Amino acid sequence: MGKVADGWKKAVEIANSMDTAKKLLQGWGNKAVQFVVEGEDPREFYVEAKDGVASFHVGKHPSPAFTMAGNQDIMWKLLTREEDAVKAYMSKKYQVQGSLSESIKFRKILEEVGKNVKLV
Repeated sequence: MGKVADGWKKAVEIANSMDTAKKLLQGWGNKAVQFVVEGEDPREFYVEAKDGVASFHVGKHPSPAFTMAGNQDIMWKLLTREEDAVKAYMSKKYQVQGSLSESIKFRKILEEVGKNVKLV
């Protein structure tokens, strides 16, 4: 599995071990985020939230809340917070298809996970 997918798999495990992240996931609802990462194997994977629990899946979700697409380098930097997601989006370093408001809510969950834990 590629490093971006591995990183998201680890982020899911960490989120499920944190009460604050689980509360944010619960508030986000039953939704999924699709990732399309150029230069990564697997190229497509998604993170799904159901009843406050996150899960990682290889493949394509039938109806994600939004899709993030970009090359392996930028997707890695977004995950590790080496790159600011808003600035990178405005600079067109990656694309978001679907609900931008849902992507902002999801980013808050990731920020909570990354506050006290290094994802990689």
